[in-house]
Amino acid sequence: MQRIKRGLILAVVMALVAAFVAAPAGAATTNYSETVTGIQIVPITFSRTITASATPATFRIPFKAQVLGVSVHAKSIDTVDGDETYSVDVKEGSASILSSAISIAAAGTIYEGTISDKYIADEATVSVVVTLGGTTPSLTDLTVILTIRRTN
Repeated sequence: MQRIKRGLILAVVMALVAAFVAAPAGAATTNYSETVTGIQIVPITFSRTITASATPATFRIPFKAQVLGVSVHAKSIDTVDGDETYSVDVKEGSASILSSAISIAAAGTIYEGTISDKYIADEATVSVVVTLGGTTPSLTDLTVILTIRRTN
């Protein structure tokens, strides 16, 4: 009877391990099929140090687009005083396309935004807004990546 119990427990444990090991990891963003057309990656890079709040990039998008993702990354940020804050927002005209600005808490980490306005109008002005706070805020080599899909 003991052998049967041990065997049953071992079988259950092995089945659980196999289920977790064999299951593919879920992607943080939707993986669209390669047959979906019009998906574009728009990298916006700032290869410099930013020490004050600014709108370092503004451009006009030449077509209607669906926003699929927004991510940000900074190579380094100053956290010496401990009160520094860093956030990046993407705006269509004067309205944010994100639920809230993306906060950067650590250098070298990619942060994803939550999209609240999925569509950008044809010929709309899009801006990247960087907001810094604290005693000595400084971030270097900021990259913002917009993933969009042309819809017209």
